[in-house]
Amino acid sequence: MEKFFTPRSIVVFGASATKMNLGQIVLLNNKQVGYEGNLYGVGSQEGDVGGVHIYTRVADLPETPDVAIFLTPARVVPGLMRECGEKGITHIVIESGGFSEYSHGDHTLEDDVLAVANQYHMKVIGPNCVGTVNFDWKMMMPFAFFNDLPVGGRLALIAQSGGVGGSYMRGMGGYGIKPGKFAATGNKLQLDEVDFLDYFIKDPQMDVIALYLEGFKRGRAFFDLARACDKPIIIQKSNRSEVSAKIAQSHTTALSNDDSLVDGALIQAAAIRVDDELELINAIRVVRMPPMKGSRVAVLSRSGGHAVLSADACAKYGFEMVPFPPAFIEKLKTIYNTRVIAHQNPLDLGEIFDYIIFTDILEEALKLDTYDGVLFNHLYSSDFEGEMSRSFLAGVETLVAKYQKPVCLTMISDREEILKVQQSQPFPVFTSPLEGATALYVSRTYYEQKTARDNRGKLEDYALDLETVKRIRQRCLGQQRIPLTDEALTIAAAAGLQPVRDMLLKNEIAPGKIPLHYPLAVKLISRDASHKSDVGGVCVNIRNKKQLSETLTGMKDKMRNLKQPPVIDGYLIQEMAPAGIECFVGGRRDPAFGPVIVVGLGGIFVEIFKDRSIRLAPVTQNEAAAMLRELKAYPLLAGARGKGPADCQALMDVVCRVSALLDACPDITEIDLNPVIVHPEGQGVSIVDARVFFAEASKG
Repeated sequence: MEKFFTPRSIVVFGASATKMNLGQIVLLNNKQVGYEGNLYGVGSQEGDVGGVHIYTRVADLPETPDVAIFLTPARVVPGLMRECGEKGITHIVIESGGFSEYSHGDHTLEDDVLAVANQYHMKVIGPNCVGTVNFDWKMMMPFAFFNDLPVGGRLALIAQSGGVGGSYMRGMGGYGIKPGKFAATGNKLQLDEVDFLDYFIKDPQMDVIALYLEGFKRGRAFFDLARACDKPIIIQKSNRSEVSAKIAQSHTTALSNDDSLVDGALIQAAAIRVDDELELINAIRVVRMPPMKGSRVAVLSRSGGHAVLSADACAKYGFEMVPFPPAFIEKLKTIYNTRVIAHQNPLDLGEIFDYIIFTDILEEALKLDTYDGVLFNHLYSSDFEGEMSRSFLAGVETLVAKYQKPVCLTMISDREEILKVQQSQPFPVFTSPLEGATALYVSRTYYEQKTARDNRGKLEDYALDLETVKRIRQRCLGQQRIPLTDEALTIAAAAGLQPVRDMLLKNEIAPGKIPLHYPLAVKLISRDASHKSDVGGVCVNIRNKKQLSETLTGMKDKMRNLKQPPVIDGYLIQEMAPAGIECFVGGRRDPAFGPVIVVGLGGIFVEIFKDRSIRLAPVTQNEAAAMLRELKAYPLLAGARGKGPADCQALMDVVCRVSALLDACPDITEIDLNPVIVHPEGQGVSIVDARVFFAEASKG
């Protein structure tokens, strides 16, 4: 991987010696920025471009370049790669488009590229990308001109789109951010975001990693790397809707991942997710400060109006604006003579014009254990206070380092002044109270998620009856059907989740003595009806034997009268569970991320409210607890409106056991326990219904 970032020599295929084209731009760009390695071109005509010689054959190159860049029609790439292989070139960057993003399922060209790459042990970036950039090395693979490359940057960038990556690199300079290295993945035929993430994690020169992705090729591998990473990872993941998925498919062949699944995985890995470029830039800036370790904010403001705006912004993110302690107020009286403005949080500093006093007050606020961070609104005139404000900014940076707390400084002045400050000062400044408060929120959330990740606890070693699951699967495969309800409940029991007491009746067996306690529920068992209630296959609150017989007879008649009567495999009679909060626990196997666990409000509310929390399986008890707290319905579980708490511990156990089962049984593609009735604290849960799908059985 190192050769892609520190190549001693580069050859560009498709460079023209007679007219400006993309290949020529790559060569001229590297000459212009000061790349010190050897440059070569291969094109249809021999010649020179800016002192770089263009050859017509790979074999004529005077040396074996470290990297070959292709800007040729897609159809000729495999053949030229073969010539590179014969020359000994092993690192390939295919910037050309015209591969799978336009092939509509015909991947012949990509198959040929991979075949050549495998034959010659090549590493390939792309197709449809702009390659890599190493700012310190002054090496630029993109086909766009860059000037005044910054050096010494410690930010690594990975972008699936070269256009978005280019806007990142250009835009960050306006905020005082120096990128160090950049990689565009394009179609990810071979190397993808996982390979570059692994490289940047191990690179001691990179401190922060930022990504723009449209889809995950190897989601689980990405997650495993991110979860083990101590460097902040910031991600803008687009392709969140059906409309954008269609665009992305034609752009970089990205497949749309379930967006709520991506959210859950990134929370679990403590990776920061943002929605746009400015949020990404602000996140990069704030994670370089000490973290916000709590929710208590001190607001200092040179403007009363901006103090009010700050209070609203802090309320939006649930920050606590704790009153200043009396000792702090007394200290202020020794720093300056107060006249008009009340000493409260937010503290209005509008009557002060001495910048030394600003610094002293800020330091006194940072000294207090009462606060976890500070939001400072600095309203000033650039004509009269510009230089003093820059000195004040340097003092803020010193205090942040000294007290290890974040200070989000809102610089409020004319636009030209703020642009100059953002470009020239390494310490981050923001342009509104809301922007500053949002940055503090990002810092706090990252700290909380990283702490939770690092203290996730150990996975329980559950005793799973995998032989029972295997027998049911083989039976279903033999009969080409999905598991029946009683079999699905047996699979739940194999994970240690005992369903309510029940018995199975076959069609021809009339109920005799029932070894169950009334009231009862009757459920249709049918390989054709996984949603039993949709066809009238569920009846509850049956009070006696006579009502039970009538129910069974009526249900049989109802099934026979349907336009497409289902196969009746029997009837499941269950004891009615006591009342409680109906929840849903389930999971599935995602093609990119593997086993996934879901918990939420259950029963009929699953599809209506879509209140759910998602993580990658398996999960620990601590992770399961975090999932419950994430639910909008959590107040119901915790005890609301005078009611006692529900048995959250028992529900967490269900989540952990289902996640362990999914992880241990790759053949289970989906499992739903709905509802899981959660009883009052200490009284457990009731498992009353389940659905399970196996990979092969579901195809039958």
